[in-house]
Amino acid sequence: MYTDDQNKHEKRLTFRNAMIAVAVIIIFSFIVMMYYNMLYVEKKSNIIKSGEISAKESAERIHNYLTTSIDSLKLAAYSLDGMLLAGRSDEEIRDYLVGESTAVRNSVNENMTGLYGYIDGKFMSGTGWVPPAGYEATERPWYTRPMEDPGEITLLDPYVDVQSGNTMLALGKTLCDGYSVLSVDVSLEQIQILTEEAVQKNDTDIQMILNDQGMVVAHSDINEVSKDYGQKSDTLGSEIYHRLKETKAENFSLDYEGFKYIVYVESMQNGWSCISVTDATDVFDNLRMIFVLTILFVVAIVLTIGIFTTRSNRYLHMSVRAKAQSDAKSAFLSNISHDIRTPINAMLGMNEMILRETTEQTIRDYAQNIKAASGQLLEYVDGILDFTKMGSGDGVKSPVDYEALFRYRPADLGRQKGQFTAENAHILAVDDNPLNLSVFLNLVKQTQIRTDTAESADEGIELSQKNKYDMIFMDHMMPGKDGIEALREIRGDVSNPNRDTPIICLTANAIAGAREEYLNVGFSDYITKPIDPDELENLMIRFLPENLVEIRQQEKKREELTLFLPEDLKILDHKGIDALAGIKNAGSQEAYVSLLEIFRKDISGKAEVLDRLFREGNLKDYTIRVHSLKSSARIIGATSLGDMAQNLETAGKAGDEAYIRAHHEEFMDAYTGFEKILAGITKDRDEQQDKPIVEADMMERAFVEIRAAADDMDSDRLSVIFGELDAFSIPKESEELYTRLRSASDQFDYEGIIKMLSQEKK
Repeated sequence: MYTDDQNKHEKRLTFRNAMIAVAVIIIFSFIVMMYYNMLYVEKKSNIIKSGEISAKESAERIHNYLTTSIDSLKLAAYSLDGMLLAGRSDEEIRDYLVGESTAVRNSVNENMTGLYGYIDGKFMSGTGWVPPAGYEATERPWYTRPMEDPGEITLLDPYVDVQSGNTMLALGKTLCDGYSVLSVDVSLEQIQILTEEAVQKNDTDIQMILNDQGMVVAHSDINEVSKDYGQKSDTLGSEIYHRLKETKAENFSLDYEGFKYIVYVESMQNGWSCISVTDATDVFDNLRMIFVLTILFVVAIVLTIGIFTTRSNRYLHMSVRAKAQSDAKSAFLSNISHDIRTPINAMLGMNEMILRETTEQTIRDYAQNIKAASGQLLEYVDGILDFTKMGSGDGVKSPVDYEALFRYRPADLGRQKGQFTAENAHILAVDDNPLNLSVFLNLVKQTQIRTDTAESADEGIELSQKNKYDMIFMDHMMPGKDGIEALREIRGDVSNPNRDTPIICLTANAIAGAREEYLNVGFSDYITKPIDPDELENLMIRFLPENLVEIRQQEKKREELTLFLPEDLKILDHKGIDALAGIKNAGSQEAYVSLLEIFRKDISGKAEVLDRLFREGNLKDYTIRVHSLKSSARIIGATSLGDMAQNLETAGKAGDEAYIRAHHEEFMDAYTGFEKILAGITKDRDEQQDKPIVEADMMERAFVEIRAAADDMDSDRLSVIFGELDAFSIPKESEELYTRLRSASDQFDYEGIIKMLSQEKK
C-alpha cells in the first residue's frame, strides 16, 4: 500500500508533469506557427508574382494595340497640318479623310471606325457620316478634351455606341491652327479579348482595366464593362478601386464576403490601370487547416507521452521487487527517450537549415528563438527522464551523458566527388574588392592553379594583354570601367591573346534572367557571390583545357561546421554576423578569421571614401562602392549590413537621392560599428592556435608581392597579402622585417616598405 508521503510525492510528480506537458504544447505550437507563417509568406509571394506577370503582360499588349491607333492619328494630323498651311480646299481635305480612313481600316487597324473632326471651322467625316440637325461639334467631348491639352493625344472615357452596341474609345489631337481637332473612334473589342485571355490562360482569376475615375474599360466578365466602380460601394470591383485609391499600392490583400483576394495593379498610360485579382481563399484555408491539424497532433502526442510518463513514475516509486520489472522500466525509458528526442532533433535540423539558408532578418530571429526554446525543451525532457531513473538501487540519479547522445550536428559537409588539380593552368581574377579576391584565392588554392589577381578593369585588361590565361573571372560592377566594358575591350582587341579565352562574370546579381543577360553581352558563363565552392569547381572543370585538368577520385572533406562554434565566434551571432554562413563562404575557419581581419582593417578607409562620395553627390561611384560593401558584408555573414547596402545600391541605381540622404548616416554607423565588434577576435585566436610556418620560398614570394603593391601604392592589395599571411606563423629570421613591413603598411608608408625590402635584398 502507498504511504501518505508516497501519495503526496506522486501528486507532486503528476502536477509537475502536467506543467511540463503544457510548456511542451506551447513551445511546439510556437514552432508550428513560425513554419505556418513562413509558408503563408511564400504562398502569398508566389501569388503576387503570378499576378504581376499577368498584369504586366496584358498591359504591354494593350499598350501596343493602342499605340497603332495613336500612330495612325499622329500621321494623319501631320498631313492635315501640311494641307492647312498650304491652304488646301475643304473638298481636298474631305477626300483625304475618306481615303486615309479606308487605308487605315484595311491595312493597319480594322477596329478603327474612321477619321473625323472639326477642321477649318467645319465638321468633316472620313466615313461619310452626316450629323443630325443641331449637332454642335465644338461642344462634343472629342473636341473639348483635346482643346484642354493642345498638341497632345487625348483618350476619352469609353462609351457604348448606340448603333453597333460596341464599346468605343475616342482619340483626339489639335491641329496647327489651334482650333481644329482631328479625332478617331477605336473599338475596345480587342482590349476585351486580351483581358479575357489572361483569365483563360489561368494566369489570374479576374482581370480588369479601369480608368482613373473607376470606369471599367474592359473586364474578364463582359457584364462588368462600362460600369462605374467609382460611384459604387457594394461590389468586389468597387472595393478594389476604392482600396487602390486609398493605398496607391501595387499589390494588396482584400477580404470580401468571406473570400480572400490578392490584387496586383499595373499602371498604364493616361491613368488607366491593369488589375489582376487572384482568389486565394482555398490556398490560405488549406494552410490554416494544416496548421490546426498539426497543433492537434502535437497535443495528442504530448498527452500520450504524459500518460506514459505518469505511469512510469508510478512504477518507479513502487518498491523494486523483481529484476523483470527493472528490465521493463529500462526498456520503457529507452523508448520514451527515443520517441521524444527524435522529433525534437528533426525540428532542430530543419531549423538549422533555415538559419543557414535564409537572409531575412525577421525569419532568422524567429529561428533563433526556436533554437533556444527547443534547447530548453530538451532540458525539460532530460529532467523527466533523469528523475525517472532515481530509485535504481541507491536512490541516486544515474549519470547519463545526454549531451554526447543527443547533440544535434548538421549533415556531413564532405562529399564523394572527383576533385581535381590543374597545376599548369593559369587563370586571372578581377575584382575591385580585396575581400572577394582573398575568398577566391582560398577557394582555388587546393587546385594548384596559378592565379593572378587584379583590382580594377584596367589592371585586368593590362594583364590580359601580357599573359595568355586559360580562364578569366571578371567582376561586373567596379568603379570606373565595369566588367562588361572590360569584356568588350578584351574581345574587341584582335591582338589580345585572351580574345577567345572563357571569361566568367562574377556578380551578386542572382535575379531571374541574369544568366541570359550575361551570355548575351559575351560572357562564357556567370557565378554569383558569395561564391559556392562546388559551382566554382564545376565551372573550372568545364572551361579549363581538358589536358590540364587531373581528376582525383577521392573523398574531399570540408571542415565540419557544427552548431557549437568556438566562444569568440559564437559571440558574433549576437552582433549581427552569422559566423556559420561566413565559414561556409570562406571554406574554413582559418580563412574566415583572415577575412574578418581584412574586413575590419578596411572599414576606416572605405568609410572615409564612401562618406566623401556622399558629400560630393557622386551618385554613380557611391552606388558602386556600396555594391562592393554589400558583397563583403554578405561574405562574412553580416546579412543585415548587406541588406542595408543592397537598399542603398538599389536607390542609387534608381537615382533615388532622397532615400540615400535619409539612410546614409544609419548605414555608416552600422558599418563603422563593426570595427569595434571585430577588434581583437583575430589576434586572440592567433595567440590560441598553432599555425603552420611559412615556407622560405612562399615568404620570398610574399615579399615580392608586398614590394609590387607598395610600388603601386595599393593599400587594398597589401591588406590582402598581410591578411593571408596571418594564417601562418612567420619564420624567426623574417619576423622582425615582417613586423616592420606590416607597421609601415598600416601607416601607408609605401616608401618605407620599398626601402626596407631594397636593403634586405642587398
